[in-house]
Amino acid sequence: MSRLSRRTLLAAPAMPLAAQAVPPNLIFLISDDHSFPDLGCLGNAAVHTPNLDRMAREGMILRNCFVTSPQCSPNRSAIFTGCTAHTTATSRLHTPMPPWEASFLEPLKGKGYFTGALRKVHQGDAFNRRFDFVGTVRDSFASFFDAVPAGRPFFLHIGFTDPHRPYRPGVFSPAHQPAGVRVPAYLPDAPEVRTDIAQYYDAIARMDAECGRVFELLRSRGMHGNTIVVFTGDNGWPFPRAKGTCYDAGIRVPMIAWAPGRIKEGSVSEELISHADMAPTWLDAAGIPRQAKMQGRSFLPLLEGRAYEARTEVFAERNWHDNFDPIRAVRTATHKLIFNAAPHFPFRPAPPCQHS
Repeated sequence: MSRLSRRTLLAAPAMPLAAQAVPPNLIFLISDDHSFPDLGCLGNAAVHTPNLDRMAREGMILRNCFVTSPQCSPNRSAIFTGCTAHTTATSRLHTPMPPWEASFLEPLKGKGYFTGALRKVHQGDAFNRRFDFVGTVRDSFASFFDAVPAGRPFFLHIGFTDPHRPYRPGVFSPAHQPAGVRVPAYLPDAPEVRTDIAQYYDAIARMDAECGRVFELLRSRGMHGNTIVVFTGDNGWPFPRAKGTCYDAGIRVPMIAWAPGRIKEGSVSEELISHADMAPTWLDAAGIPRQAKMQGRSFLPLLEGRAYEARTEVFAERNWHDNFDPIRAVRTATHKLIFNAAPHFPFRPAPPCQHS
């Protein structure tokens, strides 16, 4: 597994912001079914994540990041549009992004950005055609960097499929041991559960190693001085009372932001962040005004240590995920309200959680 050198990555000092002639490159790393706090830097020392831990040391941890939906494609639509899923007709799992709904990609391309996606996007084939470059699962990360036209800033989306199920042994070495995992109070502390969690940790570690390769490419190609990287998860881990629910295990996810010279090393924020805030943040970083329909707000000032109007609450919604379960939630820094619009339905966990 690749281990990055702190000394070499930081050898070239970042260019002062005022001297940057080109807008920053933007890289979005998103894991699949990954709850807070399952990274070493977030306090789970049982999971092996040296590359993301290093990203956190050199950037900012945002400890209170929340998805807009505890389901994959509805939340990803909010990331791209800056709008909650029920306002863009994408609230049902696997619903493609409607062609009439704008995303942040169009303004970025209008500013000259070369846009690309690798791995999972989950907004439908028509949406994928909005990118300038779309890689298959067989394409390397370097294939995108090779395709970027000289002198153009870029936006790159890398959608990992880890740590989504199915889990199997042998995906990472050394494997995490069941005896060392953390079993939350809402799950039974049984051998089968511990083995399942250990394999979930293995998948996270495999994804972490791939994040390390992204940073190696930035270093080797001299791009790290003018690039903003954000890592997060798309929704909570695929276990009961997590994915597909509006409990914190379903909607609270990791987030780390990294940008040498822009983001103070080793900083930590407790501010509430919604995934609907991602789209206006990318536009703000590129010097583009927030689009009128966007419900999210840019947290770039927070990353850069400038005055920032903090959120007082975040919202989440659960709709259809192979079964219909209309639930809404509002979360503040201290309280949460979950409203179940169909309490007469029996408890039906999302199918990826039912065999846990």
